[in-house]
Amino acid sequence: MGDFKIGDTVQMTGTTMTGNVGTVVHLDDDRGKVLVRIDAQTQNYFTPGELKIFQP
Repeated sequence: MGDFKIGDTVQMTGTTMTGNVGTVVHLDDDRGKVLVRIDAQTQNYFTPGELKIFQP
């Protein structure tokens, strides 16, 4: 799934949840999506193009 692996801290850059930071928890190779957990109650799937590695 590109440059991402489970445990990476990423920032959303697409139109959904832009600017939020979360952790990669699953790579769905069949759909080409990355599941990112933002907090204890929020997670969402993103394409690799909607994410970048977070650098504080």
